[in-house]
Amino acid sequence: MPQNVLILFAHPSQNRSEVNIPLYEASQDIDGVTLIDLYREYPHYQINIDVEQQRLRAHDCIVMMFPMYWYSTPALLKEWQDLVL
Repeated sequence: MPQNVLILFAHPSQNRSEVNIPLYEASQDIDGVTLIDLYREYPHYQINIDVEQQRLRAHDCIVMMFPMYWYSTPALLKEWQDLVL
């Protein structure tokens, strides 16, 4: 049975990405994969909790793609985690 995969992409400096952007672009053409660019979707950090929780329920696998900052996630992804989870 194929899985529905949700990729939450959170890179605040995409123009400086050496790894995450190529992975993001390679994931765009894979069946069953939904890509969400959190910085594009929520530039003012006003996360729609209901929409995001619906997305979680609609997918079998959740991938958080982000650069490591001081062994943690970027600010928007941390905010997403605090509010949505």
